[in-house]
Amino acid sequence: MPAERAALIVVAAGAGTRLQAPRRKALVPLGGQPLVEHALRRLLALDWLAPVVLVGHPGDRAELAALLARLPRPVTLVDGGERRQDSVLAGVRALPAEAEIVLVHDAARPFVPVDRLAELAAAARSLGAALLAMPLADTVKQTRADDPQRSGGTLDRARLRAAQTPQAFRRAELVALLERAAERVVTDEAALFEAAGFAVGFVEGSARNFKITTADDLGLAEALLAAEPHREKGRR
Repeated sequence: MPAERAALIVVAAGAGTRLQAPRRKALVPLGGQPLVEHALRRLLALDWLAPVVLVGHPGDRAELAALLARLPRPVTLVDGGERRQDSVLAGVRALPAEAEIVLVHDAARPFVPVDRLAELAAAARSLGAALLAMPLADTVKQTRADDPQRSGGTLDRARLRAAQTPQAFRRAELVALLERAAERVVTDEAALFEAAGFAVGFVEGSARNFKITTADDLGLAEALLAAEPHREKGRR
């Protein structure tokens, strides 16, 4: 059965300072294409994801508009804000009123597992919020409150998950929580739902769906991209 329609917001307004690149992260080249283009092309292959909004840095508007012009279907471009939640809210406000379910994805995750997204959208429709997540393989240590260079104990990794994107939400609740979060800084929208007492569902993500943060991450992404079968040179 085809997935029910859901809107998509791709967030590409961050600076990406830890990558130490000469430009903002969304436009850093990966395999000859801007990083954000890889995620967009994979996601646009799902015709039930519509409409699509790209939230970019105002200083990158011309380059992002040129990028969108070569994509297979229309994407709306809007300017982001100072914080992630400001950018997401700008993206949601650009959606038509009839968009009930919204998926939010980071531009810095080029290998989005598109085969998991119908389940993700269905979970959000049922619960109000859901995200892709992965169990942790490493033992996780907690730092001491008085000395971050010393261990304060070992956490039970069986109960821990690494959050990924896309994350999916019912639009009405997402807007309300974002508008109330003026004084709170969050690293993902699911944290707002958790704090408000909503159930947030997990859908299994993918180890390939990592966020490119450092130069080492970019090198790994280049190797994975080069190994993909039947890849056209310079574009997917």
